[in-house]
Amino acid sequence: MRKKYSFLVISFFKVTRPYSGASEVSYNFYKNIPYKDKKLIQFSEFSQSQKSVINVKAVSKIDKLLNIRKLAKIAYDYSIKKSNPIVIIEGASWIGYSFLFYIYLKKKLKHAKFIYHSHNIEYFLRRQKNNLLISWLSKNFEKYIAKNVDIFTCVSKHDRKKIKDIYNVKAHILANGINYPNISKLKLLKMKFDYIFFCGSIEYQPNKEALEILVNKIMPIVNKFNPNLKLLVSGNPKLPMKAKNLINVGFVSKLKFYQILKNSSIFVNPMKTAFGSQVKMISALVFGKTIVASKKAAIGLDLKIRENIFIANTNQDFAYKILKNLKNQKTNLKTSKFYQKKYSYKTIIDNFFKKNLI
Repeated sequence: MRKKYSFLVISFFKVTRPYSGASEVSYNFYKNIPYKDKKLIQFSEFSQSQKSVINVKAVSKIDKLLNIRKLAKIAYDYSIKKSNPIVIIEGASWIGYSFLFYIYLKKKLKHAKFIYHSHNIEYFLRRQKNNLLISWLSKNFEKYIAKNVDIFTCVSKHDRKKIKDIYNVKAHILANGINYPNISKLKLLKMKFDYIFFCGSIEYQPNKEALEILVNKIMPIVNKFNPNLKLLVSGNPKLPMKAKNLINVGFVSKLKFYQILKNSSIFVNPMKTAFGSQVKMISALVFGKTIVASKKAAIGLDLKIRENIFIANTNQDFAYKILKNLKNQKTNLKTSKFYQKKYSYKTIIDNFFKKNLI
């Protein structure tokens, strides 16, 4: 008989109604926890809570720091009467929030089990985008969390090795995945032109850099040989760059996103900087798309079937591989079937808890 647990998922940013890869991972992780007794507590710009979600209002980094003790108090009040509480800290925000929350709650909630759900190696991310002080703090906070929580997760064998090297901790792999629709029954969009597809918010600097490369470096080469091919982009209300064959569809529903993805000729991702594993890449794999991507964009992915995946090392190589593979079938059923099984988030999460809790 399966032991009864209660789950409390903590997020330091709003994940309901996902709007990014990180929020999609966190919210779908919460939804797919295979137990009925579960609650999500999140920082949000809204204070009104829902049936299974408690919102703590915080609109800035300072707000979050000032309200972490309040969030920990809510978590304590919810969990103290539970016999087997599991507190899951979502690691898609600055590790400092997780550190303070854990310090506040652990000393009071001694019977709880703590899981840190890592989306990437925080120290690497902060070293790339922040100053030396924030990088140093992040490394030490992450080390403390890794060595003290009951389960510290990572998304891939690549990250597990790095965590072992840096912190001498054996992380548990909890791979990213997606909740996908019935792909064969998903209706195709009626488009009057062929297009390649890129998605991602340019508020995240690596996405912005990748889009600039696509628009300014790669597409001019592609359009020289195929002047009618469009670049479709989703995930942004406006784009700072303009080009004749650039089409911004803005924010779209998940259904519309999947329709755009299914109908695209090629999924492209020339990211030069990447951490963890990219949800957009997993989506393209699950849909059996022809993918042209940089080596960095594919980091953390277990690409056992690669027949429609092309890694490009230069802008010229990227453009060449787009042009060469435009006539490939829009859905490779063999690879789609394989990656649907591999990256079903429900299956990944079920297996994780069976292995680590039961």
